[in-house]
Parts: sequence; structure tokens; C-alpha cells
Amino acid sequence: MQLILPWRAGPASYQAAFQDIEVEKPERCPHCGCNKFHKWGKYKRYVIEEDVEHIISIQRIRCVKCRRTYSYLPSFCISGICYGLDFVLRILQALLLKKELALDKIRRRGFAFLRRFVQLESLWLIFLRASGVGAVPADKRGRLRKILETLLEFHRNRNLLASFLQETGRHFLSVK
Repeated sequence: MQLILPWRAGPASYQAAFQDIEVEKPERCPHCGCNKFHKWGKYKRYVIEEDVEHIISIQRIRCVKCRRTYSYLPSFCISGICYGLDFVLRILQALLLKKELALDKIRRRGFAFLRRFVQLESLWLIFLRASGVGAVPADKRGRLRKILETLLEFHRNRNLLASFLQETGRHFLSVK
């Protein structure tokens, strides 16, 4: 299971500061309720932003009682997707608002993100209503645009991934 580590800067600054990052351990294990954890290694993963591929380290912790492991995913990463959150939001914005994509090779991947985004429409609405967003347009395209614009604003002001995980219990763009 992934826990979200708030990190406003990008992947390069995260990797440079990785050794000095102190992760705040959760109060209780989500599985057994124990409050004792210890570091349990790290692993590497890719984060793709535009034309740049970053390899970053992810810290893992382990519950002492039930021995389940948890990873601290920085807030610019999406669980199960190698593309960074800012990049995915820009692709969705370009597709929904009919803007030209700068990288044509990303277009096919962008439509896969758009399909996931549309599949999760009801979940987005639940999240936005819990966050205090009012009415949304009745037509589907207008509703999706409003959802995306609100998510973009939410991302600029707060930690979108952590808030979404806390409200819905699911990861961003996760279909499971």
C-alpha cells in the first residue's frame, strides 16, 4: 500500500534530498492498528515528466506486528503510473479543452488517461462534493471540464493525491 508524502517540488529535487527526508510514520497501521513501524528498505521507480525520465528512490516502512509494508510515494507520483501528476493533468487538460498536445507521441497514452478519468466521474464528483465544490453542469463534457478545472485548482493549492486518498480510499486514476 502506498502512503502519500507531501512534496511540492519536482522529482529532481526530491531525489537530491532523499537521504535527508524524514518520513512521518502513520499513527496506526491501516491493517492491524499497531503504532510501531520501522524502515524497511527502499526501491527505485521511474517518473516521466515531458521529455525527461527521472529515477527516484521510494522509502518503505513495515508494521512490527502484522509485517505489512507501506511505501511513501511523493505527491508528484501516481500509484501504478510512471507519468508524473503534473504531466497527466496537463495531458487531460489538453484533451478536454481541445488544446494542441506538445508531444504527439503521448497522444495515445493521453486517451488512456482520459478513459480512466471518464470511468471515475462519479468518484470525482463524490470527492469534489466532500471538498465543498457546488453544482456542476448537466452535460457530460461540461461536467468533465468543470471537474478537471476544479482538480487543477485544488492541485495548485493543496495536496491533491493525499486529499483524494483520504476522502475516497482510492488512488488517483486507479480503476480498482
